[in-house]
Amino acid sequence: MSNFNHSQQSQVFLQKNGSQPPNLPPMDEYGDLLPQLLSGPRKCEKGAGLSWLLKAFELFRDQPLLWLAIGVVYLIIFAIGGSIPFINFIFPFLSFVFIGGIIKGCADQSAGKELRFDHLFSAFNTHIKPLIILSILYAVVLIVAMIPIALIFGGMAMSAVYQSDSFALISVVVGISLAFILVTPILMIIWFAPALIVLHDVKPMQAMKMSFRGCVKNLLPFLVFGLMAPILMLLGTLFTLGLGLIVLLPIGMITYYTSYRDVWTDQPLSAM
Repeated sequence: MSNFNHSQQSQVFLQKNGSQPPNLPPMDEYGDLLPQLLSGPRKCEKGAGLSWLLKAFELFRDQPLLWLAIGVVYLIIFAIGGSIPFINFIFPFLSFVFIGGIIKGCADQSAGKELRFDHLFSAFNTHIKPLIILSILYAVVLIVAMIPIALIFGGMAMSAVYQSDSFALISVVVGISLAFILVTPILMIIWFAPALIVLHDVKPMQAMKMSFRGCVKNLLPFLVFGLMAPILMLLGTLFTLGLGLIVLLPIGMITYYTSYRDVWTDQPLSAM
């Protein structure tokens, strides 16, 4: 008995009475640390753009039928929702909610947890408000950007009526180039935003700023990614009579997650 009392008295308690337990970093079911958000974006090698596609394919390959089901149902939902009057104005604002659920599914699968079909709808229960706010902000920015694009194309179309065919062709090329210059920053402000919102509870406006910073710091990887993705899409269309697009759709959505892991977390997938 005396030895027992002595051992009790000699114990050292790191937590004071009445105090809150320390906040430990989130871990997976195996006790390994989950990816932690960096204070600033990582600058990746230019080859990371290809790696994002390859890592996305690896996640798809582990659960191909389930990912195909998620992709097909996603398309069906938006095809039906987009064809119903009045509702078709609401559906575009739900796109990021579905993408947020897909990203949550990627995170769970990557952490060794089960990928479930209902991951597609999971963000409706957890982050519907910030993701809809993100959609509204994105729509506002896109509309503002469309005004100068419409003016540019309208002016060039009017000029082309009174000019030669060669001038009309040059006008189209210049117009498309200017449209690309205006739209690209808009894509940059939303690329990482859904992942930052659903996985780290970042506020929508802050997530957009962080997304833009991450893209600016990784222009070369995104250039490689932007060149490779259309090539794969074209090949998938030509050699499978269009059926390959059913596979490429979920892989494309998974790249939201694989690129986020490389740029914004302390556990980049390209290093694994």
